[in-house]
Amino acid sequence: MKLFDLLQIFVLGTILSAGVVFLAVQYFPKLNLLDFPERYGLKRAKIPYPGGLALFPLFAGGLLWFDVALYPVVILLSILTAISFADDRHNLPVLPRLITQIGLAVALILLGIKISQVSDPLNQTNLTLPLVGQWIITIGWCVFLPNALNWFDGLKGLCVGTAGIGFLALGVLSLFWPELFFDPAQITATKSTFWLAGICLGAFPFFFRGRILLGDTGSQTLGFLLAVFSIISGAKIATTLIVLAIPILDTIIVMLRRIFIDKKSPFKGDLNHFHHQLAQKFGEPKSVLLLCGITTILGALAAFLHGFTKMITLGIVGVFILVLIVKFQPLKGE
Repeated sequence: MKLFDLLQIFVLGTILSAGVVFLAVQYFPKLNLLDFPERYGLKRAKIPYPGGLALFPLFAGGLLWFDVALYPVVILLSILTAISFADDRHNLPVLPRLITQIGLAVALILLGIKISQVSDPLNQTNLTLPLVGQWIITIGWCVFLPNALNWFDGLKGLCVGTAGIGFLALGVLSLFWPELFFDPAQITATKSTFWLAGICLGAFPFFFRGRILLGDTGSQTLGFLLAVFSIISGAKIATTLIVLAIPILDTIIVMLRRIFIDKKSPFKGDLNHFHHQLAQKFGEPKSVLLLCGITTILGALAAFLHGFTKMITLGIVGVFILVLIVKFQPLKGE
């Protein structure tokens, strides 16, 4: 696998994505694919929505192009896209969405896509998890990550930018694996992550400028694909945890706040997310660029650090971001 081939894939994904999203901006209004500002008491013109619907053909087409054996993943992605689109249009209850996500995670395990090992950084070996542990961790990972990305989709372009950096970090890290030169699965995974990163880059300007909104159809599928390829790429869970440290920790803190402080359902939305608080202080565009910049730095750390050093970095980054998010949390009643 040559680096030039991966760059071609990345550039092609970027160009096609920009073209497809541009067309979506033009034609979604004619198809009445628009958002619902009245649901949130907003008085503004409706915006093309959900943008994830435009990205889905690129996701699915690219994966099947690289390896037709990925068709089961594409089928699962199609199911998630359908339920997420229905939610975008009709605001579905939490339970059917959660059941669908768990079912998709179980299907992945039955396909052999599961977290079966964890790294032991002290001995530089892999520890095999018991079967029950494999199921619990894989289901938790594949349900939590899409929801974390979905909850992070509170500012224009933030989710797409963050996901793109995550895919690129997974792809760059794969370049250091010798398996890239002979393992068909790793070659496919690396091509796919560069392709998905390119799609996110091409779409980012449109979402960042607010010309189209991503919706659950986009954020859920991006999170699902990150979860899947972090496993397929050789269980790069630690890498993904570092890159997505902000949305992951923010989701955990907000859920705990809703349960123990606000005394409400953890799934009831509010504006207490880190990115919302940041936007109040610095404005939305600056906040998006700042968060994407931090995520890029985390992505570089995740891609170039290994073993025990990566674990130490994960701990330090986790504590720092945790303190930062808590500091920006509003007091009760604010």
